[in-house]
Amino acid sequence: MTAADIPQNWRDLAALLDPAGLCPDPLEEGRPLDWHGLYALAAAQLVAPALHAALEATGRLRRAPPEVRAALGELRRLNEARNRRQRAILRDAVRLLNAQGLEPLLLKGAVALLPGQPPVARARMMSDLDIALRNADPERGEAALYAAGYRCAGGAFELSHYRRFHHHLAPLFPPGGAGYFEIHRRLFADDASARALPLADVCAAAEPAQWEGLRLWIPSPEHRLLHNALGHQIQDAIIRADTCALRPLIEFAQLRASPAAAGIDWSDRLRRLDAVGVGDPLRVYLLLAERLFGQTLPAGVTARQANRRAERRVWILIRRPRLFCAYALAGYVMRLPRRLLTPGWRSAIELRLRRRWMTP
Repeated sequence: MTAADIPQNWRDLAALLDPAGLCPDPLEEGRPLDWHGLYALAAAQLVAPALHAALEATGRLRRAPPEVRAALGELRRLNEARNRRQRAILRDAVRLLNAQGLEPLLLKGAVALLPGQPPVARARMMSDLDIALRNADPERGEAALYAAGYRCAGGAFELSHYRRFHHHLAPLFPPGGAGYFEIHRRLFADDASARALPLADVCAAAEPAQWEGLRLWIPSPEHRLLHNALGHQIQDAIIRADTCALRPLIEFAQLRASPAAAGIDWSDRLRRLDAVGVGDPLRVYLLLAERLFGQTLPAGVTARQANRRAERRVWILIRRPRLFCAYALAGYVMRLPRRLLTPGWRSAIELRLRRRWMTP
């Protein structure tokens, strides 16, 4: 695998965002950049606000064409307005939970809403707010929010379906507000990842945080990195479809470059992941971070040939979208027999149909 195998716009966009500060600046290489292509890729990968923040923070925003600056700026403005609403929703929910003696653990993008985050992290685009409860069962949090007027869009059937078959409870929408919460009972749907990173272990190692007098917790840097990588590679089925998503990979690279992550024993962690069969997805993720952001593999970590072939497939399929569609369809067909035997499959189909019928 050489740099030439990666599409130029991917390399340029990664270098402009560069959360670890290891990439050569493409603006200093003396060649024209495809700014319109970069904007299209950043928008498709949900990192356009982060690109604007990164360029502004480093004084390079003026190098972009005026129309690209304006488009990036507008997306960032809209995203910041939405994140302000999300922050208010999160603050209100934490206050309600604290009033019942419940202390939430913020997961994934919810951490980016806290004060003191880097500019690129603050510009994160997000959909739902993921939390867990450190000192109680998730149903207690659901009951507290439900009593305060939060509701599940699908009603009783959806509540029952999520309680029986999902790794988190049904999405809860606040009264009169955009956004929704998912309260996790475990971090992953698949059993191997759940065994690799049990929620109880994450809660035990979590770090306390104060926010306007509220009590909440944040996972340790190691657990945030693992949740990010395994969530992207396995939970979102990315490793099966062989593609790449920049938004979580940027967050992974940025957190890995922080001083708080310097003491992680990656080789020991990979041995434990290998014991439950999920070590290779993390190795592929580390290879992707190395390729795009120049972060060398951690000490003691060696990529296997199968890992390098998997990473190579990522870029081949990104270069050939039609081949990717066929590959993804073949993977879906191969997984179908196992899905038919999954206890919650029929319930999931019924839930999907109910949502379709209920949609205006």
